[in-house]
Amino acid sequence: MTDRDSGIDPLTLILALLILIGIIIAFWPLLDAVVLAFSLAAVLVPFKQRLAGRYSSDRTAAVIITTLSFAVVSGILVLTAAIIYTNIDYIFGMANTIIRWVQTFPGAGALSPEMLAGTLRAVVGALRAYLEDIAVDLPIILLKAFIFFLALYLFVLSGDHVARELRSVLPGRLAASVNSLSGKTVDTLYAVYIVNAQVALITFLISIPFFILWGYGHVLFFSVLMGIFQLVPFLGPQLLIIFLAIYALACGDIPGAVAMLVIGYPLISGSADFYFRPKMMGKRTAIHPVLMMIGLFGGLALFGLLGVILGPLFAALLVSAYELLIAQLRSGKEEATAANGQG
Repeated sequence: MTDRDSGIDPLTLILALLILIGIIIAFWPLLDAVVLAFSLAAVLVPFKQRLAGRYSSDRTAAVIITTLSFAVVSGILVLTAAIIYTNIDYIFGMANTIIRWVQTFPGAGALSPEMLAGTLRAVVGALRAYLEDIAVDLPIILLKAFIFFLALYLFVLSGDHVARELRSVLPGRLAASVNSLSGKTVDTLYAVYIVNAQVALITFLISIPFFILWGYGHVLFFSVLMGIFQLVPFLGPQLLIIFLAIYALACGDIPGAVAMLVIGYPLISGSADFYFRPKMMGKRTAIHPVLMMIGLFGGLALFGLLGVILGPLFAALLVSAYELLIAQLRSGKEEATAANGQG
């Protein structure tokens, strides 16, 4: 059967691919917002289907989910910024306490007030330059945020319909392979978005009673920081725990420092890293945690913050491609064995 007999026009396919590639090139600076929206929509589509099936239409469900997503993201950012801003003087006070404590060490004479002041001015200058860069880029950041939520709504609304249409035109075996790939992809994205958010929330909730008993006040501030650090791959709550333990030592509170390390670390950081996250991720993805971490850090190194999503996604696709290859080779070997047996 020729391409003309099958109804497939190669020139039309080439034209469609060229148009798609041209659009991607033209909108490349905005592609990160679209990719993030697509990856988040892949996780939210099942929730839209449940909501639409029980209470409303697809359009209404997509509006509700997109609005809730906007409210949650905006609320978290505003709340976090407000809490940190209202406690910024306390942070500098803690840093000054640690600096004065370090200056009491023998041989710490090099840490003169002038040198420390210069270092502080350099840090403040770097922070000011960073904030100025953000202010300059604010219009494009807001534009990307607007495009992100528009794309999120569109993907949530029509993503499952488009996926069904694409799978419906694929040959049977290829459609099964694509279903396997998409299933593992969604599970991985669920682990990246939902599980990490859940672990950060658990970290925040666990931190509250600990910091109440620790007795240094600012309970909400420390608990929010623990939750935020849980979301940042290169940081993690353990760095904040070490800082707080050093601060307790600088204040002469040895029992407080021991409590932070002996109780705070296992309770706040250890429980998340060695119990909650592996257990919750294990329910959604079969990818080995080490491979997940390789994808995460490799993605960060290659793609920046977008790599937090793309790295684990590529790792999942790699595992899926390996499984499909092994399945195809095994199937071919079995068919060849059966043919030789019949011969």
